[in-house]
Amino acid sequence: MIDDVLVKIWQSSPNQERVKFEKSRLILDVQASLDNVHKAVKYRDLLDIVSAGLVIPAFAFYVFFVPFTLSKIASGCIAFWGVYVIIRIRRAKKNKTSSFTGTYLEYLHKSRAFLIDQKELMDTVLYWAIIPMVILISMFLIGFWERPGPVINRVIALCGNVVLGMVIYVMNKWAIKKQIMPRLEKVDALISVMEMEKE
Repeated sequence: MIDDVLVKIWQSSPNQERVKFEKSRLILDVQASLDNVHKAVKYRDLLDIVSAGLVIPAFAFYVFFVPFTLSKIASGCIAFWGVYVIIRIRRAKKNKTSSFTGTYLEYLHKSRAFLIDQKELMDTVLYWAIIPMVILISMFLIGFWERPGPVINRVIALCGNVVLGMVIYVMNKWAIKKQIMPRLEKVDALISVMEMEKE
């Protein structure tokens, strides 16, 4: 009942007031959306950096204590790859908007750049994260084939490694489609509205 009254009041108001209302609603919607993305990115980055931080010393340890040559080489490469992952993730946060001060339009442009950086990071995850991970961990596991034992466990580990890479790829594509792109469209729409007002 109250909603109907509000809709009638809104419909009877002048066009200029409706535009201001729509803009205010869009601003609030975009702000809430961006806050959610920042929280999700912060959680994801923390998880990835902690994981890489654990991988680096573990595989640096294996370089000296695993007796198999191929596994030793893979361990050293995995440790360096972990450092690269941390650098790559931190570099994608250069346009983070939480500490940004300026006009709201500048904030929106910075937010847009941040979303584009995140999209590019997730779009290229196959090349800088998944393929190196699958190859290097497969090398590490294949090195253990020098040791006698049941082959089925090693085959399962190799298949699990490939499946994990596929899951990470699908999750990143889903995040781009469901989280990044809708927010990017909202930010673009709000930028257009605010730039038209400036003219």
